[in-house]
Order: sequence, then C-alpha cells, then structure tokens
Amino acid sequence: MDTTQIGNMIATLRKQAGFKQEELAERLGITAQAISRWENGHSLPETALLPVLSKLLHSTIDAILMPCDIQSGDIIDFGGLKWRILDIDGENALVITETTVGKAPFHDFPGDVTWDICNLRKYLNNEFYEKFTDIEKSRIIQTNVTARDNPWYNVKCGASTTDNVFLLSYEEVVRYFGDSGDLESKNGYFCKKNGEFTKSASKSMYTKKPFGDAIFDQYNDARRVNNMKGEEDWWWLRSPGGQGRMTAGSIGYLGEIWICGDDAYRVDGGVRPVMWVKM
Repeated sequence: MDTTQIGNMIATLRKQAGFKQEELAERLGITAQAISRWENGHSLPETALLPVLSKLLHSTIDAILMPCDIQSGDIIDFGGLKWRILDIDGENALVITETTVGKAPFHDFPGDVTWDICNLRKYLNNEFYEKFTDIEKSRIIQTNVTARDNPWYNVKCGASTTDNVFLLSYEEVVRYFGDSGDLESKNGYFCKKNGEFTKSASKSMYTKKPFGDAIFDQYNDARRVNNMKGEEDWWWLRSPGGQGRMTAGSIGYLGEIWICGDDAYRVDGGVRPVMWVKM
C-alpha cells in the first residue's frame, strides 16, 4: 500500500470537496495534524473513519486506498510485500507475491494430502493472513478455490475451499505466466538423475508414465522466482502431483512446471501466496 499516493488522493479529494484541513478534521472528530499526516503519507486513516471520510469526500473507500490505474503485470505494495498483478476483474485484482515469502512444507508429515486439508493452507489463511491490518483485510476477497485434479495423471484434488489466501494451480500458472500448449497436449519432459531433461521415459528418475515429469518450455524465465534475500527458489502449487496424493505440484528453480510434483512434506519449498484484492 503506497501511503504517499493515498495521501495525495486524500488531499486532492479534500480540495475538490471544498474542505480545509481544519474543517475536514472537525467533521471527522480528529485533529488537523492527523489530516496533515495522512496527506504527507506518514499515516493512514483508521478503519472506522473510512466510511465517513469517503462520504465527505464524495468518493469510495477503494478509490481512496488504491488511487492509481493498474494493469496486469504491474507491481504493487500491499501489507509490506510486493505483489504482481496477474488478472483484473472490474475493481478487483488477482495478485501473487513477487518473491517467495518463506519456506514451508505443503504438509507437516508424510501421507496422502490435498489442498483442502494441508497445513500450508491453514498457515496462509491464519498466521499469514493475520499479519495484515484491518484496513488491508477489508480489501482481501474471500475466494472459492477449486483445487483441480492433476491434469496428466488424474490424481484427485480434494474438496473445493473458500480462502482468503491460496496458491496457484497448474492451469492458473499456465494461464498467467504463458501457455506453450504443453499442459493440454501432455507433451512433457522426463528428468534424468543429472538434472537434465529428456523425452525418454526410460531415463526418468521420477515417473515411468507416458506424459513426463515436467513442462520445460519458453516460459521458464517468467515462472522463475527469488526469495526475499534475492536467492533463487522453487515454489509450491496447490494441485496434486502426478506421483500421488502424497505429493504437490511445484515450480522448479529453472521455472519448469513439475507435473509429477514434490513430496508434500519437503521443508524447503518456497511459499508464494495468491489472493484477490479490491483495488
């Protein structure tokens, strides 16, 4: 959240509405110094004041808190993190963190698991979500999340969920980071023990099934990510891996999409939260 832009918007709207700082402060029951701090970008209005403030300024809460034109691919500040805009639907935007925000297992112990019951979902919708302020929470939209079966190996995904924060699926990664057609055509690569990719299933160190371990295409670079220290990282998806429900989908260090998945209890997986927010 860019406090300077918000402050500039409040100042512009106040002047358009014909208020001096002292007059607006009196109507809100606060000091003129508080208004000045908002407009200088040093603080934000309290949540309880936003409905009255927006009415006095003949505006909306969303317009005050996000006063800039945005488009897919833009980077915004929200909750102390940088987020990339993946999609826009009216005044709402789908955003993903520009870096991974930490490392965690998809689930805390070995065994069958899906997005609806995994520990990473619990963390994102509780501990991670609670780090946002009340104002920020008011902009986060609860989303109906369908986990989706594994698109190549028909591993079942579990129940749909309603989440504030979630992870991308295989289909969404392809939709938002570039579609080579390989997900739909099941034209995958197999990974050899030395980490190289091949079209030969007999050389795979993971699956022996016909379609492959991963998608390795021209959009690898778009899917690559660093952690908050600037180091290369790999990151979890919410879809189940092709090796079974003890695995979860992931994006590798090179940006490859691992359809075979990784063991869900791996502790070195990067976490890249996703959510819809009111802009």
